[in-house]
Amino acid sequence: MVSDALALGLPVIATRHGGLPEQVIDGENGFVVDEGDYQALAERILHVSANPGLLAVLGKNGRAHVARHYDASALIRRQIDAYTQLAAEASPAPATRADR
Repeated sequence: MVSDALALGLPVIATRHGGLPEQVIDGENGFVVDEGDYQALAERILHVSANPGLLAVLGKNGRAHVARHYDASALIRRQIDAYTQLAAEASPAPATRADR
């Protein structure tokens, strides 16, 4: 999985397909190329392979991206917050004396 590779500090070169561009931020933690563009894919692979400094930066950014967006505790907190908000919006207002 892409998020696993990013979490390991590996830069990812992916195609614009499905949710991949949401995880791979072009030029930040990897590169995204058009599907079927084998020339662009090869160029990115060669570019990253020839630049160890870039490899390190992309890897570091990938780990940070996963920690920021896919941390289990943070995801659970956001889910609890969303359910709490939905429950508050769905709850009827408390009855007042005028309503009785």
